[in-house]
Amino acid sequence: MNFPVPAFLKKIFRRLIQAYIVLTLLAIAGTLIIAGTPVGKWLEDAQRVGCTRFENLQKADAIIVLGGDEGTRSIAAEKAFRAGVADKIIISADEDKILDMLLAGGIPRERIFIDPKPRRTIDHPRTIQDIPGITLQSRLIVTSSWLQERRAKYLFEKAGFRDVQIYSFEYDFERFKEEHPDKYPQPRWNFGCLFRVCYAYLAWVKYFVLD
Repeated sequence: MNFPVPAFLKKIFRRLIQAYIVLTLLAIAGTLIIAGTPVGKWLEDAQRVGCTRFENLQKADAIIVLGGDEGTRSIAAEKAFRAGVADKIIISADEDKILDMLLAGGIPRERIFIDPKPRRTIDHPRTIQDIPGITLQSRLIVTSSWLQERRAKYLFEKAGFRDVQIYSFEYDFERFKEEHPDKYPQPRWNFGCLFRVCYAYLAWVKYFVLD
């Protein structure tokens, strides 16, 4: 037996289908705009303003390596440490891989301190203050991944730190690629940019909505 579908349910169903089509078209348009136009680069650059160039790093009390990274943050920390801008590295999150990479790079174990408490980016500025010698007056070099630089700087300064330098090895490498366009030509469609931009801005949304 067929039961008649109420008119209001048909109307709701049609509206849902229409909304789905509109959102799909917007998603496709957004993908093409971010991946295929300068808009994607502009959105990336908006997140990278907080980064300090390696040659401009000032002497600091400690280098902070934020956890949740596949290795570029430890490379940045090792590079800064070897330049003599700080004599202490703090791994903020219990990241065995980062510790192993620093040790493999020749960083003395006694110069590496572990802060195992953070679970979210917002936790790092609070929990590193449990490390001896770290206070809100400390000068810090925070190694971050590109597109997380502005958020990291914002969170540390919001927590009360007033002398924070954000350093990213990826920033150095991207700048190198821009200076050598013959070796690293810019692709017409940059879908990697799309992923990075979405991740960076969703991280801001997570911070303001959930954290």
